[in-house]
Amino acid sequence: MVNAIAFAQGRVITGTVTSVENRMGVPGASVLVKGTTVGTTTDLNGKYSINVPTGKSVLVFRSVGLVAQEVNVGNRTIINLGLETDNTALNEVVVTGYGTQTKREVTGAVSSVKGSSIQNLPLQSFDRALQGRASGVQVRSSNGLPGGSVNIRIRGVGSITAGNEPLFIVDGVQLNNTSNASFTQSNPLAFLNPNDIESMEILKDAASAAIYGSQAANGVVIITTKKGKKGKAKFELNAFSGETQPMKYLDILSGSEWYGMRRDAFINSGVSNPEANALSNMGRLPSNWASQTRPALDAIGLALPNYDWQRAVMGTGRLNNYEMNVSGGDDKTTFLLSGSYNYQESSFKPVDFERGTVRVALTHQATKRLNIETNINLSTFTQNVPFAVEGSFLGNPAFSASAVLPHNAIYNADGTYNTAIAGVLGQNVVLVNAYNTGLQRTNTVVGNLITNYKVANNLTFRSLFGLDYRLLQGDNYRDPRTPDGAGVIGRSSVQSDWRTRFITTQTLNWNKSFNAVHNVSALLGVEYLSEVREGISGAGIGFPTFQFRTIQSAATPESITGFWTGYRRASAFTSVNYDYKKKYLATITARYDGSSRFGANNQYGLFPSIRVGWSVAEENFLKDSKLISEMKLRASYGLTGNDQIGNFDARGLYGGGGNYSGSAGILPSSLANLNLGWETNNTTNVGVDFGFFDNRITGSVDLFDRRTKELLLSQPILWTNGFSGISNNVGELQNKGIEVEISTVNVDNAGFRWNSSFNFSQIKNQIVKLYDGLSFLPANPGIAVGQPVGRSGEGAFFAAQYAGVNPATGRPMWYDINRRITYLPLAADRVYRGSTLATIFGGMNNTFTYKGLELTTFFVYEYGGFTTDGQYGFLRENGTRLTLNALRDVVDRSWKTPGQITDIPRNLTTNGGNEVRGASRNSGDAAILKTDFIRLSQLTLAYSFQPSLVNKIGLTRARIYLQGVNLWTYADYPGYDPEFTGAGTGAIPLTKSYTLGVQIGF
Repeated sequence: MVNAIAFAQGRVITGTVTSVENRMGVPGASVLVKGTTVGTTTDLNGKYSINVPTGKSVLVFRSVGLVAQEVNVGNRTIINLGLETDNTALNEVVVTGYGTQTKREVTGAVSSVKGSSIQNLPLQSFDRALQGRASGVQVRSSNGLPGGSVNIRIRGVGSITAGNEPLFIVDGVQLNNTSNASFTQSNPLAFLNPNDIESMEILKDAASAAIYGSQAANGVVIITTKKGKKGKAKFELNAFSGETQPMKYLDILSGSEWYGMRRDAFINSGVSNPEANALSNMGRLPSNWASQTRPALDAIGLALPNYDWQRAVMGTGRLNNYEMNVSGGDDKTTFLLSGSYNYQESSFKPVDFERGTVRVALTHQATKRLNIETNINLSTFTQNVPFAVEGSFLGNPAFSASAVLPHNAIYNADGTYNTAIAGVLGQNVVLVNAYNTGLQRTNTVVGNLITNYKVANNLTFRSLFGLDYRLLQGDNYRDPRTPDGAGVIGRSSVQSDWRTRFITTQTLNWNKSFNAVHNVSALLGVEYLSEVREGISGAGIGFPTFQFRTIQSAATPESITGFWTGYRRASAFTSVNYDYKKKYLATITARYDGSSRFGANNQYGLFPSIRVGWSVAEENFLKDSKLISEMKLRASYGLTGNDQIGNFDARGLYGGGGNYSGSAGILPSSLANLNLGWETNNTTNVGVDFGFFDNRITGSVDLFDRRTKELLLSQPILWTNGFSGISNNVGELQNKGIEVEISTVNVDNAGFRWNSSFNFSQIKNQIVKLYDGLSFLPANPGIAVGQPVGRSGEGAFFAAQYAGVNPATGRPMWYDINRRITYLPLAADRVYRGSTLATIFGGMNNTFTYKGLELTTFFVYEYGGFTTDGQYGFLRENGTRLTLNALRDVVDRSWKTPGQITDIPRNLTTNGGNEVRGASRNSGDAAILKTDFIRLSQLTLAYSFQPSLVNKIGLTRARIYLQGVNLWTYADYPGYDPEFTGAGTGAIPLTKSYTLGVQIGF
C-alpha cells in the first residue's frame, strides 16, 4: 500500500521515441527511470507513458541498434526523443558465411555497408554504390550506360585469364553476374532495387570467404534485403525526379580553326598550295580554285561555319524513380511487399534504362519449432541500346560527335539531314541515331524458400532452395536509310539467352556454452548448384521499307546460331567457432568442392581456413580505461579457389562445321587437360579493431598478403598437335597491401551532430612466377614477373618512354634503353610503367545533422593508375593521320617555332602525319594518361519533419531531399572522364545528376 501511494505521487511523462535516421517511431524501445526498476516500452508508433517516482529525475532510453540516451526530466511532462543509429555498436549483427556473428566476435576482414548509406542514389545497380564505401574494394563503372557493367576488384586482381569478379549472394542465393547481352551492357545485378537492401557485408580475406570455397577467390559480397517487422502495417512512399547532365564536353576546334591547323600542317610539310589542300581535305575547295589567290582561298577557310555535333547528340536526360512498400506482421507472420519503377536517360539519347520490380518477403512461425521464410524478387528492365558499346565506328555518335569535322552542317536548309559529310567520318551520326533502333530486355527471378527447424534448444536444421533465373532478349535494327543499313536494305538482329541457376543448401547449426565462459558453435552443411544456359540468335537482311523492322520481314536470312552450356558443383563444408569469455576467439572452417569445370583428375578441392582474435579490451587492465573503449587483435589464414573459367576448358572438344568428302563432319576444337584444376588464393591477414573515447573514434587496420597459385594460363605447345596452346595451372600472382577504416563522432552537442567516416587502401599487385622460368609472356610482354597485371589481366604498360619534343625541330623524341634520345624507338627500348589498377583508393563521408536537417557529403578518390584513352588518342593526332577534329588544348601546345618547349610535336600531313624515319606521335607512352581523381560522388541536403507535426495529417514520417551525384571532379585528364574500363574509344561517359525527392510514411 505504501509503495502504491509513493508511486501515485510521481509524475506521468509521455512522449514519442523516434529514429534520427528516418524520423519514424521506434517500437519496443525501453524507457527506464534511472536508479529504479520502473520502466516501460514504446508502442508500435514509438509512443510511451511512464510514471516517474518523486525524487527521480533521469530517464534512460534504449533500443537495439540505437545509441542509448539519458535525459533529465526537469519540469517537463512531455519528452520526445530521437535516438541515433549506433553504427559502432559491438553487438551489431554482421552477416558472414552461412550465418551471423556480432561485430565483437568477427575475427576476419569484413566490411559492412548499410543500405541507408546508399538509399535514393540514382544508380541502377548496388555494385556501383559500393565505390569508396569499404576499404579494399575498388569499384569502377565501365562507362556511362545506365544499367551498364561495373568493374569490382576486392584486394586487387587475383587472376590473369580466369575471372576476377567477387561472388554475390542475395538472401542466400549465389548469383551469376556475367552479362551476356549482345547489343549493350546489361548488368545482371540491376535486377534489385538498391533501396530494398538492408545491408551488404564484404568478406575480403580468404579465411572469412573460405567457407564458400571454389567461388570465393575474389571475395564475397553478401546482400541482405529488407524484411517485415512485427507491428501494424506501415506504408512508405518514396519518389524522386531530376535530370542527368554530361560531366564534360570536349573543347574541340571550330570549322575555321581546323582549317587553320590543317593549312599550317601543309606548310610544315612543304606542300605547295596549303590553303587549297586544306580546303580540299574539308570538301570545300571551290571549282575555280586554280584561278584564286592564296589569300582569297585562305579567307574562304577562315570564314567556314561551325556546328556543335557534341551538343547535337549529347545533353540532359530525364531521371525518375517511384517506389512503395508495406510491411508489418504479428507474433506468427511478418511480411514486406515492395514495388518500384526506375527510369534514366543517358547523355546520349535514346540510350536509357527502364526497370520495374516487385519484391515479397514473408516469414511465418508455423510451430514453436518450425519457421518458414521466402524472399522473391521479380524484375524486368529494358534498355534502348547505343549504336555500339564502344569502338571507332563511323556511325557511333559517342565516337564521331567530337571527331567529325565541325564545319559540316547537321541539317540542310530545308530541315532534312545533311548526308554530304566531308572528312573520314562521312556519316551524319544525328541521322544514324534517329533512324537506327534497338532494345535489350532482361527479365529476372531471384528467390528462395527457407525452412528452419529447431531440433533441440541448441540445434537447428536450415534448408534453403534458391533460384536465379534470367532471360535476355534483344533486337537491333540497322535502318536502310543509314550507311550501315543501305547496302543490305536494312538488317535486323535478334537474341534470346536464358540462364537457370538452381541452388540448395542444407545446414545444421549447433551451439553450447560450458560454465558460462566456454562458448562453442558449429556448422555442418552440404550444397548443390546447377546452372544451364541456352541461347539462340539470328539476323536477316532486305526489308520492303524502313517501316518493316522485325526479322520476319527480312527477305534473306543472314545467319542463325544456337548453343547450350552448363556446369554443376557439389560441396560439403563445416565451421567451428570457439570463444572464452568473448575474450579469446577462434574459428576453423573447411569446404570440400567438386566442380564439373575441371579435369577428371582434379575435380575436387579442399579449402580450409583459421581465424583467431584477442579482445584486449575485455582484459582487466583495459576494462576501466577512459581512453580505449575497444581493442581487438585479429589474424587469419585461408585458402579459396577460383572456378571462373569456361565450362568445358578441361575437356577435349569437337565442333561441327567440318566437311568430309562433301558431307557434314566434325573436327577437334580443343585439347583435353585431365589435370586442370583450381587457381588457389592463399591469404594471410593481420588486423586490429579499435575504439577510443567511448567509441567516438572507431576503426580498423588490416595488413594482407594474398597469393594466387596455380594460375590458369594458356601454355604454348608444338604446332604439330594442331593447336597453339593448352590451358594449364602455372604461375603465381601476389597482392599485398594495407586497409584503414576510421569512423568518428566529431561533434554531438545541443542537437547538432557531425559524423565522419574515411577509408584508405594501398595495394601492390605483381606477378611472382610464370611457366618455364619465363620473365614475361612472349605473346604479351606486359605480363611479366615483378609487374602488375591491370584491372582485367591485360598486363602492365610496356612502352618506350616519351621524351617530349625537340625544341629546335618539333620532332617527337623517346628514350632508348640506355636513356639516350631516339626518334625511332625499338622494341628493346620499352620499359614498364604501371597498369590500369590504381594503387591507392578510398572514400570519405561527412554527415551533419541538426534536429530535422541533414547534410551529407561523400568523396571518392583513386591514385596510381594509368590508361590509354582511345578517344583522346584519335583527337591527340591533330588530324595529321586522319581528317578528324582535335582538342584545342593539344593544338595550342603543338610545336610552332624553334626554341618552343612542349610535349606535342609539329603537325604534318605527309608520311601519315609522322616525321621521316620517326615513330608516330602516339607511340610509346606518349598517350598514356594518369587516371588520378578526387570526386564529389554524393551531396545530399534533406529535412525530416517532426513526427508531432506530420502525425496531425495522418503521417508517421515525411522527408524531403535534394541530391547531386558526380557534381565535381578534380583530375588532370584530357578526355571525358578518367573512370572507365576498356579502350575508351566511342564509349558513353559517366554523367552527373540532380534529383529532388520525398519520402512519406503512414
